[in-house]
Amino acid sequence: MGHYPTKLIINGGAAVAQGRQQPVWTESGYVSGALVGGPGKEVMIYRGIPYAAAPVGDLRWKPPRPPSSWRGVRDCTRFSDSCAQLPVAWAGFDFPQSEDCLTLNILAPAEEADSGLPVMVALHGGGYVVGSANDPIYNRPHLAGHGAVVVPVNTRIGVFGLMAHPLLSAESPDGTSGNYMLLDLVAALQWVKRNIAAFGGDPENITIFGSSGGSWKAIDLMTSPLAAGLFQKAICSSGTPWGTDLTTPTTLEQAEARGERFFSRLGVDGQKDPLVAARAVGWKEILEADGEMLREAGLATPWTNWEIAVDGFVLPESPQKVFEAGGQNPIRLVVGGNLGEITEPIMPGIIPSYVEMLASNGRLGIPSYAYIFDHVPSKWKEQDVVCTHGQELPYVFGDFDHATSASWSCSRMLNGAEEADPGITEVDHELADLMATLWTRFAETGDPGLPGLAEWPPYDPATDEYMSIDEPIQARTGFSTLGPATLSREGTAHD
Repeated sequence: MGHYPTKLIINGGAAVAQGRQQPVWTESGYVSGALVGGPGKEVMIYRGIPYAAAPVGDLRWKPPRPPSSWRGVRDCTRFSDSCAQLPVAWAGFDFPQSEDCLTLNILAPAEEADSGLPVMVALHGGGYVVGSANDPIYNRPHLAGHGAVVVPVNTRIGVFGLMAHPLLSAESPDGTSGNYMLLDLVAALQWVKRNIAAFGGDPENITIFGSSGGSWKAIDLMTSPLAAGLFQKAICSSGTPWGTDLTTPTTLEQAEARGERFFSRLGVDGQKDPLVAARAVGWKEILEADGEMLREAGLATPWTNWEIAVDGFVLPESPQKVFEAGGQNPIRLVVGGNLGEITEPIMPGIIPSYVEMLASNGRLGIPSYAYIFDHVPSKWKEQDVVCTHGQELPYVFGDFDHATSASWSCSRMLNGAEEADPGITEVDHELADLMATLWTRFAETGDPGLPGLAEWPPYDPATDEYMSIDEPIQARTGFSTLGPATLSREGTAHD
């Protein structure tokens, strides 16, 4: 293991790092991080830790392989590359990109006495085709400062993470291809279980959580037998992998046919060995061909170019059918969205989908919880805009830098606010503290409620109760009835 100043002690069979400002041992070698956060809530952040080998060359479009080990201390104070992807104007970031992206970040409270903390694995948004765990919003110290080890994860996405092809299926011992993005997430969760104790986390108390595309991925993992036992809870916000045209899974045959069209566009289908030829093409050329296919299909954004596939291996059935049959991994669950997404409507289908999930968990006897976020900062509230897609994220992660945050820019684009400054006040910071407390309490205990402050009843179809997160926070009834006719201010139709 080498001779470095981190003292390792054995606690219940797990190695616990004593003094996290020193290098921390992982199964591949020591890593160093950086100290961030304010007084009393200092957090150590470790950026760009590999959980799998770089999926380049012959490993392109193959399941993830274990990472290589290294000697000495790996400097994890800088982010690694994000997955190569097509640009999206509203995304608000321009990170270094490449295929070498199978890394994760870890944010852990710096107090060395804290151990056995709940672990929260953050799945970034952006559908299945854009986004990055290196987005500043996921790497703020706010959530970890409330007593959790937070792990934002990068995976392959888009054409690199989801392309299937008959030749890829033929070379696979599992007889399938595509869904590499989900296989990456499984590999990341396995890495977390094996290594997170050294960062103060409890490997038997892992919560996956995400918004929009991050919620899609969390639900996919809930229905994959490969992810069984890798996490104990999930928080799913503003998105389900059914109920909209953007998230309908394909069959393996349909996914393979799309891959054949892509190989034709790439110009490798006539080669002696098309797979060798395709794997020799540079990643920028891969994206160029992807963009050409997108334009030919008349699509302005890459949301539907690549989708998950029901392949009988990663996904035995569509997520919806798995929940209908009660075959999901049996874990505690929080689901919800932002009221303006439903009332406008941007994604009215999420409520019926979430009700299906809650009912399915209920039939299994598993407590689950529903919420609606409906808070708008002061200046935007004066303009009578609604709380729309992505607007809860700054409160969960404590990111109020509206000049750079993709979540704020996305919300403004959708709600039509005239002013870029949303008008952040102390009320917003207090609500952010409350949300972080709710989320971390659920991660720790499986119950998000705060006795005497935020009594959050488990979802029951008979009462149809959910938590309305605004000022004030309060339990309401009528979750299943929320829709475009629902009002979002005083005199709501769901009181």
